[in-house]
Amino acid sequence: MIAITKDFTAYMFSSALDTLEIATNEDNITFVVSNADGDILNEKYVPDNNGVIVIADLKDLIEPYLRNKLIDTFNYQVIGTTTINKSFVVQFCAAESPLDALPFLEGYFLSSLLGPKTTSIGRKEFLHLVATEATPISVECLYLVGGKTYRFETVNLNTITTLNEVSTLDVSPDLFDSSDDILFQYTVTAGSRTQIFNLDINNPDIAPALLFTNSFGCQETLYCTGTHTLSPSFERSQAMINGMFRNYQIEETRVFTANTGVLTFEMALWAEDLFRSKEIYLLVDDQPGKEISITESQSERNNDLDTLPSFTFKYRYAQRQQNIIQLARAGRVFDNTFDNTFG
Repeated sequence: MIAITKDFTAYMFSSALDTLEIATNEDNITFVVSNADGDILNEKYVPDNNGVIVIADLKDLIEPYLRNKLIDTFNYQVIGTTTINKSFVVQFCAAESPLDALPFLEGYFLSSLLGPKTTSIGRKEFLHLVATEATPISVECLYLVGGKTYRFETVNLNTITTLNEVSTLDVSPDLFDSSDDILFQYTVTAGSRTQIFNLDINNPDIAPALLFTNSFGCQETLYCTGTHTLSPSFERSQAMINGMFRNYQIEETRVFTANTGVLTFEMALWAEDLFRSKEIYLLVDDQPGKEISITESQSERNNDLDTLPSFTFKYRYAQRQQNIIQLARAGRVFDNTFDNTFG
């Protein structure tokens, strides 16, 4: 006899891959996990004194196979005198969700941001979703007319027909800034999913602009509007060589300190995803530039009514070579990781 007493659902986030429990009166069973590329796990297990086998840590086993596709179909087999087969679909998610995967996908974009996002003209903004049915995309734009009144305009984008895969939408504000009126706010709707973008019409300087991989394996942008500083450090190895005291090796590390600027409380919760990210790039001219690694971060906040959160963090270039030549740009004093205050 073999029975599954704790099983997986047919569609689940990888973060929900907890344990599989098997009850059996057999001496041992073979447990196999596979995908389209072949077996991932193939092992024999012996039950405990209560006839129970617990398969743990499957999340760590399966997640590496989701890094590129983000969604994949897996199969497990429990083989003894009888065989149990089950296929299940797993979507990458590094966060615990209060909803099961399918209800979450039908109601939310693939982001931990659950409130409005502040943006400005010239910034890149992306939304990601998984559609289980054809999903029309619409954008309701709010414009400021003459500094006194507002007008609404609805823009219909393409319908998503690619199902059960991660789809990416470019919803940058420049796409909807097509009139003489001032774009003040826009709301992207995809089925029952909505995301509001509020525009900062002061269009503050940004340094740095970051492209990071979030908890769903999708790339989002974060633009820092606070103070940005550079503090290079040099580690010198010295010795007497031919009677001369010389630096025979110099290791340079370019350490940058950045501040996000003031954030809303919803954006502060979302910005913590940046500090969890293992893949972050500088965004230069709307294109991914150098990969960076965050070395320190301070994300403390409190619930005082007069406190607005802002986070400070340090980062360096991920590559070993830190001495990077910055090609000259007209009107720029600093390199292209700094703002254009002196332009």
